[in-house]
Amino acid sequence: MFVLLVVKDTVPVPPKTFGLSPSVTILDALNKKYANKLIPEKGLALSVFDILTAEDGKVTWGNGMMYYKVSIRLMLFAPFHSEIIVGKVVETTSSYYLWASSRIDIISKRFFWYSDEDEKTLTVDQLLSTVIAQRLYIDVGEPIRFRVDSIDFQDIRPDPPVILEPGAKEEAKELGEPVEATKDPYKSAGFRILGTIAESGLGLVSWWDGSAAEGDEDEEMEP
Repeated sequence: MFVLLVVKDTVPVPPKTFGLSPSVTILDALNKKYANKLIPEKGLALSVFDILTAEDGKVTWGNGMMYYKVSIRLMLFAPFHSEIIVGKVVETTSSYYLWASSRIDIISKRFFWYSDEDEKTLTVDQLLSTVIAQRLYIDVGEPIRFRVDSIDFQDIRPDPPVILEPGAKEEAKELGEPVEATKDPYKSAGFRILGTIAESGLGLVSWWDGSAAEGDEDEEMEP
């Protein structure tokens, strides 16, 4: 899930930090540049792990900054295919659930997972007619275990600016309408990970806590 990537770069350090140790200023400048940034086809950079080499700084004419040529190791979040990951449910929408046996409960407005022993695809009516006690609900904030099914990198470019007519922005605010169209975070993400919970042991961690406890009790009862 986490890997180290060797990167060579030239990093500028502003004059106001010349009084500090170069190791501190270089590390700070590198983290500002790379932390929480996407490295195409590699993963999401979290922070600088360490600095391998750093040459003497040179001041160039014009801005007075000190430039250091460095070799560093970045810590990346880079899961691989079929890796098992435990995360936390942040948001649930009907668009993000692509497996067949998942549906929203219209009455309680919560997503649930229903495991069918015959592994057949259930229709919407069949899912909503299932026994409520047998449904495995997916609640926001709960820890969830899933297997990485696909990893997708895409080049996301900003949309052209929207030119509104005079007074249109104020009128939209008065009516309570959004001034700009909200983007789907999934479609606008440059790094997308699709996972599945359609396997034994996957899904919310709480689904399997009881099963593990029952298994331990059975082992203790065996002679």
